[in-house]
Amino acid sequence: MRPRLRPWGFAALGTVLAAAITWVSVCVVVIARPLVDELQAVDAAYVIGPVEIRIDQALAIMDTGVAPVLLSTISVNPDTGAHYATEHCGLQTAAYRVECVLPEPYTTRGEARTLAAHVTEHDWSRVAVMTSTPHAARTRMLMERCLGDDVEVLVWTTDDHVDRSARAWAGSFVYESAAWVKAQVLRDC
Repeated sequence: MRPRLRPWGFAALGTVLAAAITWVSVCVVVIARPLVDELQAVDAAYVIGPVEIRIDQALAIMDTGVAPVLLSTISVNPDTGAHYATEHCGLQTAAYRVECVLPEPYTTRGEARTLAAHVTEHDWSRVAVMTSTPHAARTRMLMERCLGDDVEVLVWTTDDHVDRSARAWAGSFVYESAAWVKAQVLRDC
């Protein structure tokens, strides 16, 4: 004889299923299909880490003449603390220059604080941040939180050569969901 689910078991199963469907639906909207701005002129652009997978596309975007300065997070090996992917640091072209920065802490929140300090120092009113598609919505939220209402924040994605398999999306959904909750709990800049 097979065990039968009691009425509360069906309700619990239905609730779990509804929660899972809601979570996936929200993840698709916020993580897989976030608001991404069109390329347009800004006072400065900032490519956030990991830079080694974003710098080539970031430089190609800068070559279109969107900004006179590109801030770039320096990549750091978490095991050794050594900096790498810094070949672009100090690059000067006819259209722009690249300034490398090391945020403290070495997180998106630290990157937002770093950008806020540069915005204040240079009196920028419109900036763009370059990141991956799954990270775009949280990046926008943290940057806007740290920069305030007086600075317009655009978010551009740099997704060349990025794994977009179902497994990679599932990993992004889990990671970004947890990071989003953390960003809601830690409301400061």
